[in-house]
Amino acid sequence: MIRKANPGDWNSVSYISSTAGYDDYINLHYGPSYLNSGNVYVSDNRGIDGFIKIEVLEDNSLWFSGVRVSQESRRKHIATTMLEYTHKYAMRNGYNSMRCMVETNNIPSIKLMESFGMSIVQKYDFFLGGIDISSYAYTQKLKYGLVNKEWKFDSEYKGVYGNGNNQIFVYTGDLTYYTVLEGSDFEYVPEGSTCAPDYLSSFIKLKPDLEFVSGYVFEKKIGNNKIHNFS
Repeated sequence: MIRKANPGDWNSVSYISSTAGYDDYINLHYGPSYLNSGNVYVSDNRGIDGFIKIEVLEDNSLWFSGVRVSQESRRKHIATTMLEYTHKYAMRNGYNSMRCMVETNNIPSIKLMESFGMSIVQKYDFFLGGIDISSYAYTQKLKYGLVNKEWKFDSEYKGVYGNGNNQIFVYTGDLTYYTVLEGSDFEYVPEGSTCAPDYLSSFIKLKPDLEFVSGYVFEKKIGNNKIHNFS
């Protein structure tokens, strides 16, 4: 059974995250507050054996993350069941697509997404520090792509700044997130987090984020729409 998580589920969610074998950002950065933002759903089969988090993006898509299954319940198709639940949820509520990000070295999760019919739309590289936009101006001239909103990738643009051929999307959350959309010559500031699609990342002269060097954005369109390629 898939059901919405409640505060009493935190110990199970925390334990599964800490033993899943992936980066345990859920415990390290959120703690019990993880259950308070977005919608966390748990797989409860006489006990919680997995969970997934679903959040709504501004472009009417669903972002899902934190797909975790307990070690004791591996190979029982629990992750696939949670993805199927998310897909039905998206269809039932009229969302355009479902998206997620998978670290490029996480082969099991990449295979899971591919087996579920999701496709890679772009690879992003991540860097420590930000772009100096003090000389940039707000622009409506946009290069097509996705932008980083606190590690959720959205196609809705609000906050793009340009200077010559350079275009940067800026999102202010718990820190400032910069997405390079176009360009090759940048000045930098020490604060913030920067990402760029892989075909632009060689131009970024910042240190890589060693906690999460690069990731693939996967997408599955809802209905008969085709999947976009943002490269």
